[in-house]
Amino acid sequence: MYPMRGKSEAGQQLIKLIQQVGIPNEIQDSDFSKVCQEYRIRATFTEPHSPWQNKCENTIEVIMKKLRVRRARRRIPKCVWDFHMIWEAQIYTRTVHKGHCTPMEALIGDTIYISEWTEFEFYDLVVYWDDRDNEAGQSIGRWFGPSHHIGSALCYFILTEKATVL
Repeated sequence: MYPMRGKSEAGQQLIKLIQQVGIPNEIQDSDFSKVCQEYRIRATFTEPHSPWQNKCENTIEVIMKKLRVRRARRRIPKCVWDFHMIWEAQIYTRTVHKGHCTPMEALIGDTIYISEWTEFEFYDLVVYWDDRDNEAGQSIGRWFGPSHHIGSALCYFILTEKATVL
């Protein structure tokens, strides 16, 4: 899941997906046409006012329900919805729902390891160090999930007490 401010960012977000997991076999969105042509991805389209034709609509509905339930249960503020939505989607794509493999496994063809996603639950309180050489300089923050492609292995997004994300 890649949050966007508008449809104009769809092509850039598709490029991020391609860089992170590879080229998907097909994409269903006309805003992606230039990127789809460049990477030779077969695009299909839904008819106007026919959301049931888009297979991801049901999945988005499921993820949104999970987000609302967890947000209420854990008292997660609305202002962090983008990190929360990504976390819910990442958990969903790494667990089996129908069939014998996870959605991420179907996309990239590799076995998925979920351990880095289950170390904490979204918005858990965690202790972190700004300076890894100074153990006395620890702080408390909120865990936002793994930060792939930023830092080394097992790096995580942390919301600090000053409301900045590390």
